[in-house]
Amino acid sequence: MIAGIGADVLETARIVKSMRSGRFCEKVFAAEEMDYCSRRPAETAAGLFAAKEACVKAAGTGFIGFWPRDVVISHDALGKPVVNPRGVFKDLCDKKHIRLFVSISHTKELAIAVAAAEEE
Repeated sequence: MIAGIGADVLETARIVKSMRSGRFCEKVFAAEEMDYCSRRPAETAAGLFAAKEACVKAAGTGFIGFWPRDVVISHDALGKPVVNPRGVFKDLCDKKHIRLFVSISHTKELAIAVAAAEEE
């Protein structure tokens, strides 16, 4: 059963500008996400950030009590984004018995993500 949905859209330039600060990247991206983004265009990072925002909206938690880097977005062998909650966010998802799904799209100017929370 669908327990929640979330969406986020943002300007890629905003994230690119923020990424110039190492502190921003430390707060937002897990090490494997930073590695993934380092091999792709800048709009990829914007897509990941939008996905994190969409996921916390779908989960109904917002970023309260944990960092965005606890919402880890990886990709399967076919490139499909996969949500891997960690830390406090994982505990919140486990407590609510939800599993998250996300879709990401971007252009050079905009990134958008839509997430769904499924109650297990």
